[in-house]
Amino acid sequence: MEFKNRALKQFITPESFLTIRRQDLSGPNGWLLFVACNSGIDLAMSVKREYESMLSQNGSELVEIPLLGSYNNPITRVFSDTETCPRLCEHVAGSNAYVFQCVHEHITPNTVNENIQQLLQVVRTLRAHRARTITVVTPYSPYSRQDKPSFLAREATLASLFVDQLKSAGAHTHLTYHPHALSLYGFYEPDMMLVALSGLGLFTEIFDSFRGREEVVAVSTDTGGAKNTVHFSEALNIPYAIANKFRPGKDRVNLLGIIGDLNGKKTALITDDETVTGSSIANATRCLFTDFGVKEIHVAVSHLKLREEYLPTIIELHERYGLAALHTTDSIPQIPAIKNLDFITVHSLARRFASTINKLHYNQSVSELFGARVRS
Repeated sequence: MEFKNRALKQFITPESFLTIRRQDLSGPNGWLLFVACNSGIDLAMSVKREYESMLSQNGSELVEIPLLGSYNNPITRVFSDTETCPRLCEHVAGSNAYVFQCVHEHITPNTVNENIQQLLQVVRTLRAHRARTITVVTPYSPYSRQDKPSFLAREATLASLFVDQLKSAGAHTHLTYHPHALSLYGFYEPDMMLVALSGLGLFTEIFDSFRGREEVVAVSTDTGGAKNTVHFSEALNIPYAIANKFRPGKDRVNLLGIIGDLNGKKTALITDDETVTGSSIANATRCLFTDFGVKEIHVAVSHLKLREEYLPTIIELHERYGLAALHTTDSIPQIPAIKNLDFITVHSLARRFASTINKLHYNQSVSELFGARVRS
């Protein structure tokens, strides 16, 4: 990873921020600035630490990246009538600003829509005070599952509405991780750029020890994720199978069967982009264990949105149906109950986001990073 060697004369603190020479942090899109929305503070701080670590490892004289927004000094204030107002404590003109927000989270009492509104307000505030370029960083892309109306349902395409809101607020780029549908790209063009990191890179790293083993099979939880599973199986040089499911109602999933040759398979690697209730994973795991004799099952999910009421299902899979390990990321801040289960591993995305932000800041290609796909 190449990093620009930028001289920085002093350690950056909120008090000394205004005295920093902007050119020391400059790139083709402006000087680098991190901005944390109220629910994105932990994310921003973790990416900041990784970025600064990589800068140090590559001999840069840059000491610290400026960050606006902390628990002691949050950007967005909530008034007594519940209206909100972001206030910037420092000058941002000419900056290449990266705005961090975890839209789905359990840290604050905010709903998804409240976090989105705060994000839009911060973007508009940065634009109003002449930030040169603004990149929204949301590890999970909200409403990405609503990229089209459900069959025979009177619905709107709310993924498109979210993108329209980002454009109206003044964002230039949206950086996210493993979105539910690649059709989202069409909502951004030509006014914005979507940079979506693929989950395949992390999946192949996690399961590299299974590469080329004949008794191992990659399994998709449904036909919608089949293409990703095919690419995943090719990367590990193992066969694949696809579960066929039907969703008859809210929070209900019926498994119709699994398509593929499972004869002699002892281990299954199930991958999925996201889960809320765990029902698709549960149905596939039970079927593999009970009907096909697959006794060792490993699961990797990019976005784990489980709450405590759904944990007993996952624990039962571990205790009775061969679930050896479940891997996920911190794209959704996990509740303590999940972190306390020793068969669940939460992988940090901070390094991936830091590497990508560095590439974006200096107008370098990110296509070689972790299977990222970019359109400009």
